Amino acid sequence: MGWEFPMRVIGLKLALLGSACAGAFVVSAPASAQDAQSADGVLPEAQEESPNTIVVTARKREEDLLDVPLPVTVATQEQLERDQVYNLTDLQRITPALEISQTSGGESNGGGRLRGIGTGVFNPSVASSVALVVDQVPVGNLSFPQLFDLAQVEVLRGPQGTLFGQGASGGVLNVSTRSPRLGEFGANASVDFADKGTAGSEVGELVVNAGVNVPLGQAVALRVAGQYRDEDGLQRSVTTGRDNSIEDWGVRGRLLIEPNDAVSVVLNAEHAENTTDGQNFFAIAIAPNSATPFGPPGATLGAISNGAFLNPAGCALPEIDERAEFYCEDAPSFLETEITALSAVVDFTFSDTLSLTSVTGFRDRTFRQFHRDFSRLVGAPAAQQNRTREDSHGVSQELRLTYTGDRLDLVTGGFYQDFSFDRTPIGDALTFGSNLPEQRIGFSVCNQAGTFCPVPTQFTDEMTGNRTIAAFADATFRFSDMLSVFGGLRYDDYSNRTTVITYPAIPGNAGGPASAPRVLEVDDSNISGRIGVSFQPTPDANIFASYSRGYKPPAVGTNPAGQLFQLDPEKTNAFEVGARFDVGRFQVSGNVFYTELQDFQSQTSVLVGTALISQPLNIDQIESYGFEVGAIGELFEGFTLNTGYQFNHITYPDGYLGDAGGDLGGTQFLNAPRHKFTLSGEYSVPLSNALEVFANANLVYKSEVLLAARVDDRYRFPAHELINAGFGVRDPDGMWNASIFARNLTQSREPTAYLASTFAGQLDGGIRAWPVAGLTARVVGIRVGFEY
Repeated sequence: MGWEFPMRVIGLKLALLGSACAGAFVVSAPASAQDAQSADGVLPEAQEESPNTIVVTARKREEDLLDVPLPVTVATQEQLERDQVYNLTDLQRITPALEISQTSGGESNGGGRLRGIGTGVFNPSVASSVALVVDQVPVGNLSFPQLFDLAQVEVLRGPQGTLFGQGASGGVLNVSTRSPRLGEFGANASVDFADKGTAGSEVGELVVNAGVNVPLGQAVALRVAGQYRDEDGLQRSVTTGRDNSIEDWGVRGRLLIEPNDAVSVVLNAEHAENTTDGQNFFAIAIAPNSATPFGPPGATLGAISNGAFLNPAGCALPEIDERAEFYCEDAPSFLETEITALSAVVDFTFSDTLSLTSVTGFRDRTFRQFHRDFSRLVGAPAAQQNRTREDSHGVSQELRLTYTGDRLDLVTGGFYQDFSFDRTPIGDALTFGSNLPEQRIGFSVCNQAGTFCPVPTQFTDEMTGNRTIAAFADATFRFSDMLSVFGGLRYDDYSNRTTVITYPAIPGNAGGPASAPRVLEVDDSNISGRIGVSFQPTPDANIFASYSRGYKPPAVGTNPAGQLFQLDPEKTNAFEVGARFDVGRFQVSGNVFYTELQDFQSQTSVLVGTALISQPLNIDQIESYGFEVGAIGELFEGFTLNTGYQFNHITYPDGYLGDAGGDLGGTQFLNAPRHKFTLSGEYSVPLSNALEVFANANLVYKSEVLLAARVDDRYRFPAHELINAGFGVRDPDGMWNASIFARNLTQSREPTAYLASTFAGQLDGGIRAWPVAGLTARVVGIRVGFEY
């Protein structure tokens, strides 16, 4: 349990060395022009000259979105605020290509899926498929659901590993937070409030956001921002009679230092905590219907299980419906998560054409499971995790050189990343192997008293450490004002070591010896990249085509017997043809794509004892093809719009067997609607010089979605729409606002995932659903805010 991955120490030293080198440049760098991608993130004044100019950093340098030959969707600060994007799950409302699921490791890696491709395994050694990058720092498997003080979000589809690394084989969520401003004092705050049972709201919610910008002399500015969120009543334990409560808060400080025109430094520090009292998790949503004979003559497994859920002497649920609001339990769940993040972004501009950027990041995540009930049953064995703590640490260092010439643009550099994970017990009394409820440490499938345990208590200490060393280059060469070619290469060297020790070696053998360490090391190297062409027949048009090769490193899996095995690396071939045009005050885009993914890292569910357990596996090959269209801009004065549609055909390969052994070959992939449409818009009308009225809407339409890898049609959530709306008044200059809002106005019941229900160790034909506020339940409330 005390084992540490040695490369973490080396990684920290390299990161500090990179920062020290950066500091030396701060002292000596000469004054010159602005860097290609400034650390402070302040967009150039030139962008204000054109209503269509949207500055992005999709290629790690500031560019007009029109000039970027990649499929990119952008959500601006104004859209993110009006659409109430406060966490990672909310991001799936801004673009049709993105889905977010907290299953399959989504709690730690963000859960992003682009064009149906995402992380599909619960395992700390598995890299993300969709990279989450915040203020230029990769988050990896150290995410936290809270988002606040946002400036812009860019969604990059397709393999982006050339510049963003091996965790971006499916795409990138490039998040920018609001930056400090030199010479300005400013403050902002907002409060969202919804009361469960009032005005049709099915969830209680309080969200408080605040920020302040303080100049500290002519060359230094500080921005401090925070968010507090309290959500109550998405689910309710009928055993305790209490609504679930999720409380999280976070605070971030950003210090901008610009000693001269050639140097810019941003130091970031962030801390956030989440407390979950009664977790929102899978609860019975579709009644058991198994016709398997069970119990007394003439009875069926489905009927007996259904009765157990509704019996006042049993689980005592008032009803079973798709809202998945009610559940029972022998003991309430209680979880805590906290993160601490530090980063430094230092830019040096040597001339009008040459600059250097250093990005150093450190992130620490702790997840405590004091008690977690996965089965949610009473009087029966339930899968539980007790008294475990998971500590994860990550450090990264990137140095990149940017050259911008008349014909050639080049970004090149090196990258180092180190990650470690360790699971340890909580508490001083290490009662390994005890089945008594107050003494359990680790995983078990037991009744509450611990007198019957199909899977006796056993604690698994898993220690994973991995490191990545990479070199990359990405270039654009312009033959003329109209024609250019672009491309790049990245070399990754990756190693991972996983050690597993179980306490005790024999499950349920209280006080018994620990097992011998089981160790598996995997090493791999890879060259990935992209190549493409861009044609701009006019300054308002860009037509492009590209091929890219994506890579996701190997990982370590564990089977139900506790044996370690290697998951093979994923490799992706992706082809893209697209175009982007400025039309008046609007920018429209479209592209067609084809992606072939080999050895997709996934998992299946198997019965162990009386509980469903996940087991990792590789899927030989998956194909995805389709097209996307989008538009962003001002349709006419006062009416802004950001909308998009995606058709995505991504299916399981022929002969692929799902969780229950059914053939899913040719079936649309998990969490991947074939059709998805999103729209975010606002219309405002001035009533006077001091007052305007506004209405906004956020619409999402999805076709049928498979929410578990099973052939039963009931695991496909039907086509549906999600409607969010707001109406209010505000100062025309944005100094204050007041509005009412409704999320999920029509009470759609889409969950984030489905899971099969079991009774007495058998599948009973019921389906459990994992609900999400604003997605599965309606939220209605009021909002007030100010900014100056």
